[in-house]
Amino acid sequence: MSKRKLKNECERCGTCCLKGGPALHIEDQELLQQNSIDRESLITIRKGEPVYSFKQNRPEWIKVELIKLKGIHGEWSCVFYDKNSSSCSIYQHRPLECIVLKCWDTAELEAIAGKSLLSRFDIIPEHEPVIEYIHRHEEECSLEFIEQLLIKQNGAINKNSLAQLSELVNKDLVLRSEALANLNFTLNLELFYFGRPLFKILSQFALIPREVNGRIELIQD
Repeated sequence: MSKRKLKNECERCGTCCLKGGPALHIEDQELLQQNSIDRESLITIRKGEPVYSFKQNRPEWIKVELIKLKGIHGEWSCVFYDKNSSSCSIYQHRPLECIVLKCWDTAELEAIAGKSLLSRFDIIPEHEPVIEYIHRHEEECSLEFIEQLLIKQNGAINKNSLAQLSELVNKDLVLRSEALANLNFTLNLELFYFGRPLFKILSQFALIPREVNGRIELIQD
């Protein structure tokens, strides 16, 4: 009886790339400095943001900020993955997590997971005007406050809490609009500078935004 051959090399099936882009580490900073990866290809997952865990089957609040390569067209697949050729368009300049990833042996990837991660403040020089807006955003649109509020409510969110969350959603949108108008950056950069809008983050908790008199109100589905 023939024995099944153990996998020990990449078969370019694309499965890893289709599951989402990698988080960036300090070792990847050179790729950004050399413009091998540009800011418009990045998305920030802010500290305290709930990210859906397939393993736990629920959103989990992350403890550190992550900078990841974006998905494409609203899908999980990495922005640099070319489905037509089943290849990476920046293969020679791919991030650390992609270099160490072996789907048949994830030990190297697990060893660096969550360590020496890049944040926006490692990438954006302090003198850039957007830094002031990012600091304001972190202070005025606190994800830690949202986490505490939602955990305290334990599923059934009362009217007062919905009003508080709606207020934060509107602050988030106003600050983004102000930064966009004053600094004239692209919408693609917004996801790197400020992460996902709060109303999209809160949709994981069945909180649906609706526009009322030019403002967003959240309702519980």
